[in-house]
Amino acid sequence: MALNVQFQKLHNHLTDEDIVIPRLVKQQVLDFNALCEYLADGSTVTAADVAAVMKQIEMRLPLILGLNAKVVCSPEGLTFRPKVSGSLTQSQLKAKLQARLAADPTLEIDVNRALTTSDLSINDLTAEIAIELPKVWNERFKMKAEFKRVTKDSGEESGGANGSTNSDSSSNTGGGSNTGGGLPGGGSEPEEP
Repeated sequence: MALNVQFQKLHNHLTDEDIVIPRLVKQQVLDFNALCEYLADGSTVTAADVAAVMKQIEMRLPLILGLNAKVVCSPEGLTFRPKVSGSLTQSQLKAKLQARLAADPTLEIDVNRALTTSDLSINDLTAEIAIELPKVWNERFKMKAEFKRVTKDSGEESGGANGSTNSDSSSNTGGGSNTGGGLPGGGSEPEEP
């Protein structure tokens, strides 16, 4: 089992130099039911029990986060927390003030006034959920992950744990085949362009 990677050569116009970057291809999907089956395998709970708990988390987590609470969901520290985004620039404020003045020319509005914190309103904000993964998960994943170099021309190349090969892949932009093994529970692969 391996992560199928393809290398692509691009030109970075900011630094005015070529750069080779990796991207994952032929990624498989483990759907919800297959994940529940996999998690229940070898334990005293059934896939339906796992699904019920996960559905409860799905339904209750937004309410808890809406109370401005961080939620730690694993012994190793998987954390969900509320996050807010939104901003207002000086030019956006000017455009808003100009629109108000155009709608009602009798108003005394200084469209060139300085931006203040009170100009950003609650209506300009968006609530989001942030996820913080435990560092140990990444360390464990790095130990398990192997790479397989995939090219458009030859289908795939051997890569081993470090993914090194002797071929030039600067022109590779298409998909390749996946022979790195399947997912538990019979996951499927989405098609790559």
